[in-house]
Amino acid sequence: MFPTRSVATLLFVLAVYQLGYGQRDYKGVILDKNTNEPIPYVNIGFPKKGIGTVSDEEGLFHLEIDTKLLGTSEILQFSSLGYSTINRKASELEFSYNEYPIIYLEPKAEQLNPVVVTDAGLFESGDRIGYKNGGHQFYGYWKDNIALGGELATRIKVKKGLRRLNEFNFEVWGNTSDSVLVRINFYDTDGANGFPGTNLNSSGRNILYTIPSTPEVATVDLRQFDLFVRDDFIVSLELLKVYGPSKIGLVLAAANNRFTDSYKKYASQDDWKILIDAAMAYELESTLFSKKAVKDRSRNKKKAVKSIITGYVFHGNIALPNVKVTNFSNGVSVNTNENGNYQIEAKKGDLLQFNAKGMETLTVKILEKKFINIRLERS
Repeated sequence: MFPTRSVATLLFVLAVYQLGYGQRDYKGVILDKNTNEPIPYVNIGFPKKGIGTVSDEEGLFHLEIDTKLLGTSEILQFSSLGYSTINRKASELEFSYNEYPIIYLEPKAEQLNPVVVTDAGLFESGDRIGYKNGGHQFYGYWKDNIALGGELATRIKVKKGLRRLNEFNFEVWGNTSDSVLVRINFYDTDGANGFPGTNLNSSGRNILYTIPSTPEVATVDLRQFDLFVRDDFIVSLELLKVYGPSKIGLVLAAANNRFTDSYKKYASQDDWKILIDAAMAYELESTLFSKKAVKDRSRNKKKAVKSIITGYVFHGNIALPNVKVTNFSNGVSVNTNENGNYQIEAKKGDLLQFNAKGMETLTVKILEKKFINIRLERS
């Protein structure tokens, strides 16, 4: 469900480059040169042109291009984690109607993670970093004209020092598709003017997450990828696939923060564009390594005081029993009693969903009130 009210809106609209007449369908299948196995989710596109896509789980791709509009000297780039990047001139592209020409990528030699913790006697402490929505009506919006490979990124400012990234969280407010597959990318700030540069994921494996059609607070476990940082870094969500007949309409929570910047990319291999003094609500749990004891600031270590929301659920003037009430922010679910009353652990900014047989599902965001009555309409 999309928010119907907005005190202030942070709007990210990702658009694709519009091709003129004479466009042709360039397609192919991307295989591992050593194993002959398909390579999923390869980034394919013309750098800085806004024309790009991503291969599917079987390595297949389609890209609508116009060689006359681009010029024959333009370069089409293929890149993927764990593989060497290759380039092809537009004039050398092979167009086929009935077959998928094979494009081979060569695996890179395996490398150990360059960050190794060797300092004896280091203290470890949990550290919650990133940005929260905090109950504000700020959001980022991916509309139906975003191309595959489009990204929405935010710079995470941290104190200097070695840290391991353990968990990534972001808040989904609405999704018009059946589901959306995204890749989570982590970048160094070594790009031009501090833009996203080197991909920090040296594991050679994609960090994937499928966003469902219902609102949720997404949690992605990062421990298996051995992600280490020593300074500020950039985290992004990249569109890989939209499931179902509906075009993408994805609403993500943003943060009321003017002390960092965000970046957007229209399509695969496109250049980044900066959004100054803006932040998506991207949060991470990390482990900070230091030579002296530091107070643990992780969410898991804090003993938060429980906040209870209560109220009644009605249809017209009739109280409804057995209505399922779900808090997407903490996973807690309860049912209304015979009098239509519910009590659930929730706090400001949490998303509550109300489900009852024969009634339209309703999702609300908790603001200041602790007592909330809900009226459901028949579906």
